Amino acid sequence: MKVDNILIKRVGDVRTGTSQATGNRWASRNIILAWEDETGDSFINAVVDEEVWKQMNLHEGDTASLTLRFRTKPFQSGFVSNDIRIIQS
Repeated sequence: MKVDNILIKRVGDVRTGTSQATGNRWASRNIILAWEDETGDSFINAVVDEEVWKQMNLHEGDTASLTLRFRTKPFQSGFVSNDIRIIQS
């Protein structure tokens, strides 16, 4: 989903790890995105792969057009998580 004119409110530190499923190394950041709607300021937390973030060359405080991917991930425990990812600008 393409989102235009969204503010990059906060850029988190790089997190790294190893996938339990594949054994591959990964690096990502949490990004807080902000926009104004009919209720005032709204925010969303999105994850971006570090490689994608570097390619986009965006910084905290920038306004950008981003493509977001939304998924809902159910777990065997019954817990459900929303997975929102920035996949490109």
